[in-house]
Amino acid sequence: MNSVKEILHDAIESLNDDEARLLLEYTKSLKEQKDTSLTLDVLADDPTFDVPSEINKPFPIVNPIQCGGILASELLIKDRR
Repeated sequence: MNSVKEILHDAIESLNDDEARLLLEYTKSLKEQKDTSLTLDVLADDPTFDVPSEINKPFPIVNPIQCGGILASELLIKDRR
């Protein structure tokens, strides 16, 4: 009997490049969702945080802002020296 990974591998081999790219994006989004849920599980165990038991939609991904000047982390390291 074929394992799930073998069946998946065979299915991937039959995809064209565009379909494979979509599948790759989907698998990455699954990993991101899993990573978020693990983080929420850890926070839920901490009495400091109140994490709802059911979250209907995942938190949005936030891109860091770009700005000029010295990075705060570099400034902190410089101040501590």
